[in-house]
Amino acid sequence: MCWRTATPLDAPADDPLTEEDRQMLTLLVSGLKDEAIARQLGWSVRTMRRRISRLHEELGAANRFQAGVIAARRGWI
Repeated sequence: MCWRTATPLDAPADDPLTEEDRQMLTLLVSGLKDEAIARQLGWSVRTMRRRISRLHEELGAANRFQAGVIAARRGWI
């Protein structure tokens, strides 16, 4: 049964993040404010907040701290 339900080694990882999302998340968990993250990534603050909101939904997180913890547990950062 274990062999039948195992994931093949060449299977893609369950990681829906883009490289930009990963950078944003890394900056987020390092404690930067929205404005600083947006500036570093070359985005508007509105774009950054929209992407954070989408990330919270993806992770099922209620806040930044929880998003960071969940992302770390999933191995995304």
